[in-house]
Amino acid sequence: MDPQRKRHAFGQHFLKDPRICNAIVEAALNDAHTFGCKTLLEIGPGRGAITDLLIERQRSEPGKYSFILVEKDRDLAAGWRESQPGVTVECADFLRLPEERWISSPPVAVVSNLPYSAGTAIVIALAKHPDKIPTMTLMFQAEVAQRLYAQPGTKNWGSLSIWIQNRWDVKRLLHVPPGAFHPRPKVNSEVVSFHPRKEPRIVIAPTAEADQHWEKLLKVCFLHRRKMLRSALPKNSIWSRALEKSGIDPTLRAEALSWENWEQLYRASLAGCDNVG
Repeated sequence: MDPQRKRHAFGQHFLKDPRICNAIVEAALNDAHTFGCKTLLEIGPGRGAITDLLIERQRSEPGKYSFILVEKDRDLAAGWRESQPGVTVECADFLRLPEERWISSPPVAVVSNLPYSAGTAIVIALAKHPDKIPTMTLMFQAEVAQRLYAQPGTKNWGSLSIWIQNRWDVKRLLHVPPGAFHPRPKVNSEVVSFHPRKEPRIVIAPTAEADQHWEKLLKVCFLHRRKMLRSALPKNSIWSRALEKSGIDPTLRAEALSWENWEQLYRASLAGCDNVG
């Protein structure tokens, strides 16, 4: 990829620190090897600070996995197609790319310096496939990363933390300062690793309706997170009725609930819904 390219793709901050790049690549490829991945997926390769290292390693170990790049910027995608004919390049917004274009040959290892504006949406889309993705090494704005690996009872613990950690083990790998990027962002970043749990903490039926119900429960409970649950949940709703049935102390706030409490509240809420498994 031409290092002199001046265009900033959709406001993304390009990683330039070789130490950080090498650490990300090492973590991603070690996991890809450990889990026997057939596909390596990078979202938003940009100018290639991570990508060039991945391709270099791929050439030294041919045949280990297929490599897919998803790049939204047309000029950058065209550059990758021209310079790397052996790599599959999808010029698309990842969130609009049909899943079969990137997940058809599992297990898939994912690595990315995610754009700040879409990081949360992308990790949610990826995290819906713990059966096909055994490892993800992703960079986020630090504020988002801290919500992903937050612990119960802390200020960053919320609906995103619970939704992700129900199915995934999440670990902070690296702190990345603003000076590691060009242009320099105004915020810190962090690299986070994800590995699917052998069993979810709370079993959600494998249907779209059940997923939506679980997500709605989390969101409504944290909508007014500083209020006690008995005040935060809408009156005479399935959520307030579930709280009554669950036996959970109604003076607790959502952030104080244990995994056992969430299990109780979720199961109680299902009683009021005929179309949710």
